[in-house]
Amino acid sequence: MAEITTRVCGVTLESVFKKAVLFRDAQFDAVAQKSLETFGSYGLRPLQIVARSGDQAFNYDLSFSFFSGNATFRISSEKLDISLQNATSDKDLEIVQDCVAKVYEHLPLPEIGHSAVSVNAHATFRSIEEMQRYLSKYANPSMQVVVAGVTAYIRCQNWSEEIRLSIDRSLAYQEGIFLVWSTTYRGNKLSRELLKTLADVLAEAAAKVDLAFSKNVSQ
Repeated sequence: MAEITTRVCGVTLESVFKKAVLFRDAQFDAVAQKSLETFGSYGLRPLQIVARSGDQAFNYDLSFSFFSGNATFRISSEKLDISLQNATSDKDLEIVQDCVAKVYEHLPLPEIGHSAVSVNAHATFRSIEEMQRYLSKYANPSMQVVVAGVTAYIRCQNWSEEIRLSIDRSLAYQEGIFLVWSTTYRGNKLSRELLKTLADVLAEAAAKVDLAFSKNVSQ
């Protein structure tokens, strides 16, 4: 098992509503007010909340961002999009989980059919040689493939859907790799407990391709 340390990571979620919502039923006033109340402590200000109405049917959205644009949220007639990027510490990761949970806890959202989840991370080995040794396991010298990444579809005990894990060399760290986990949650809202389970499951998926994290996110 190779040991790696996470340097920076990000999360994106796409929650698709069971039914598209007409503009007249979108509750923009309530969503905007709840967003401000929920994320004001993280620096969200009223003028950062933007509502756009392309027409009076389904062409509209409400969006806001904070943390210098690293946290972005967008609600349209069909889905909710969340992106939280550039987490670089354990504290950052706690904030990411808190922000995601608060969206589903506090914002008046339509019923959700499913959510697509993607988590990415740059992680480093203790040396360039260790990184090369890990990736060389998937090489094929006879075919002149000197280094190869990983694409695996993984099942974990506490998660009902497949997890797709891809691994390649990091462009940010010479001794690093870039990991992307993708999966689906088929349910209404993502709870704090479910997010904690998902974090554990992603680490389990990495372990199935011989990677162990020394810590969740570097200090």
